[in-house]
Amino acid sequence: MKKNLLTLCLLSLGLVSSRAALIYKDSFNYTNGPIIVTSTNGTAINGAPVNSTNWFHTGTATATDFFVNNQKAEISASGGTLNRAEDVHCNFTTGTNAVGIVYSSFTVNCTNLPPAVGTYFAHFVVAAANVFHARIFAQAPAGTLPNTWRLGIAGLSGTVNKMLPVDLATNVDYQVVVEWDPVTLFAGKIWVNPISSTDPDSGFTGDAVSAPTAPLGYGFRQASSFGNFFCTISNLAVATTFEEAQTNVWSTNAVLPIIVRSPSPTTNFIGDTVNLSGLAAGQGQSSLTYTWLKNGNTIVANNNGNSNVLSFPASSTTDSGNYQMVATTPLGLSATSSVAFLWATNAPIPPTILPTTNSTVTVYYHQNGSLSVSASGPPTITYQWYYTNTPASGGNISDPTQPTLNISDVFTNNGTVGAYYCVASNPYGSKTSGVFTVVASGPPQVSIAFLRTLVDPVNYVVTNSNLRWQATGTITTATNLTSGDTASYYIQDSSGCGINIFVTHGGGANVATQRYFAPQQGDVVSFVGWLSSFNSSLELEGDTNDLSTGWTIYSNNLAGIPPPKVIPFSITNNLALMETNIEASIVVLTNVYFGTNAGLLIASNANTTITVSNAAGDTFQLIFSIQDLDLTGQTLPSFAYMVAGPLSQNLGNAVTPRNQAYLLNLTRFSDIVTNPLSLNVASTGPNTRVLTWTAAPYTYSYTVQAAGSVTGPYTNVASGLRFTDFNGTYTDTSASAAKFYRLTMP
Repeated sequence: MKKNLLTLCLLSLGLVSSRAALIYKDSFNYTNGPIIVTSTNGTAINGAPVNSTNWFHTGTATATDFFVNNQKAEISASGGTLNRAEDVHCNFTTGTNAVGIVYSSFTVNCTNLPPAVGTYFAHFVVAAANVFHARIFAQAPAGTLPNTWRLGIAGLSGTVNKMLPVDLATNVDYQVVVEWDPVTLFAGKIWVNPISSTDPDSGFTGDAVSAPTAPLGYGFRQASSFGNFFCTISNLAVATTFEEAQTNVWSTNAVLPIIVRSPSPTTNFIGDTVNLSGLAAGQGQSSLTYTWLKNGNTIVANNNGNSNVLSFPASSTTDSGNYQMVATTPLGLSATSSVAFLWATNAPIPPTILPTTNSTVTVYYHQNGSLSVSASGPPTITYQWYYTNTPASGGNISDPTQPTLNISDVFTNNGTVGAYYCVASNPYGSKTSGVFTVVASGPPQVSIAFLRTLVDPVNYVVTNSNLRWQATGTITTATNLTSGDTASYYIQDSSGCGINIFVTHGGGANVATQRYFAPQQGDVVSFVGWLSSFNSSLELEGDTNDLSTGWTIYSNNLAGIPPPKVIPFSITNNLALMETNIEASIVVLTNVYFGTNAGLLIASNANTTITVSNAAGDTFQLIFSIQDLDLTGQTLPSFAYMVAGPLSQNLGNAVTPRNQAYLLNLTRFSDIVTNPLSLNVASTGPNTRVLTWTAAPYTYSYTVQAAGSVTGPYTNVASGLRFTDFNGTYTDTSASAAKFYRLTMP
């Protein structure tokens, strides 16, 4: 049964309004049959005499298949199910002698949907009934709700210009009001169920520019492109004002809207996008407001805003409930839909699991590793990990409820390396992950110069203390620089850079358990640990309780201690150089004055820190460790030709400025050289002289210079001389004349 939206005020064809604004009206109160035959006036109407016909063929059509049934004109499609081809129009006989804005109004009821791209079915007629303006289109475009359609408008175009963004139901009466403005570039507007001309419309600014023409009539069209479209037209009115066209068709009294389609009950799976929709029809169709109820309570927010569609972008179990749509007209009257139950539930499917591809996971020796999968799907999901290296070619691992498997103490021969996989299960089935192959590897072997780059560029503190690194170099300190059960030594490698080695639980207190770290000066050591910053000094740190760290002592070569770097007292002004190249290396200060510290006994109960200077008054700090028995009780001199030892820093990691609190560590009293270097020259032939000297306690690189007089100038005769026995010798075979020699160091 067809539903009517509002109580219509049907007009008798024979009762012509006396208001001048009305041009034409027709209630199609004719005998059933072809309209050009049955639309005969029983009385004079619209200026036409009695017994004259009101509707005529449009164009060259000759068919008589535009029908009227039960006071409604029928519009079908040429070539459709009914195959009706006739187009018809009526002629205006009053109020058409001037060019101006004109309005049409009629009731339309669609029973068979138009195609997605439909065509026009109603229009104004001008220019000898061959030019059509304000064409009204029926379409069911993409984006509309299922089984709904929309109305649009154009000027002279065969393609819709603007669509009214309102979904319309089938089998429902809607009042259509159309404005045609032939003056303003043939502009037009269309309303559905309007209350006034200020209601939202679908208007356009014009698509024709020919001279304005007065309307001659109004027409309806049956097009071949309409497919199976079918609608009825009733209560046509044409007037020069919006109000006259509107009110000659529909009542202006406030009327309740009606729900023409309630939301449908639905079952959806969790995570799916769900839309509940309803349709209402009422006065101010484009201005209806919509409120949604869940279990009788108002839903404050709708993802679609004010809409007859309630959206759930990703439904969850909490969305389940009873829903209703409330539609309210601008006049404040409302109607409520019937209840629709939404059930959001789980799909009866097995879980999905990632990763699905095989992968290799490398873990450093004796570190912990972890494997993780990600599974999704209906609950409850359980996990079972398998290790395929067990004798039974696959064995389950305890704690199956976790998606992450932790593997402790990964090593090559303790049953931790090999292939693992995980099976995720729910009540509907299971899925297996890809295979994880766990490989144990020694940490990267790197230079100390590389380790010193792994700091931030501002404070020069460590950025990652989790990774393990392996560095090999020579121990440069003669004793442990810390106490208790910890050990602290400096090491330097061939890159010329040094670093502090610090071992927790590695001090002399653990001698009985053989867990202590106590290398000798000159030992070549390979150490594995992590980087840390302690009081701004970079450390390679280990722990005897952490099997991912450790050391190997290869040999002792005391004479092979790396040569020290001669530095000026002012070098600490260059922060970048200090942090990347100098800190923790063996350095030498030359021409050192002990000042008021001369004659001081080095304490045996606390570390001793003193300040020394050079001839220019620049200062530097020296530190003597109480751990070194070779130092304690010794008397400091007033002057030394040089002082050597590794450089450290004692500054909070965030203290600024950063270029302060550097300390030269003394670990042997012999590193304070107070005796001048003695050079002996002996002639062993006519042109041969042998130079010998007692070297300082490091393998310095020496340069031999010679001159013809004691005052010079001196030139190099040999440079880069390195000796491993702390003593030096050089033979000059070009000494044909008297020469004076001297030694220089960097």
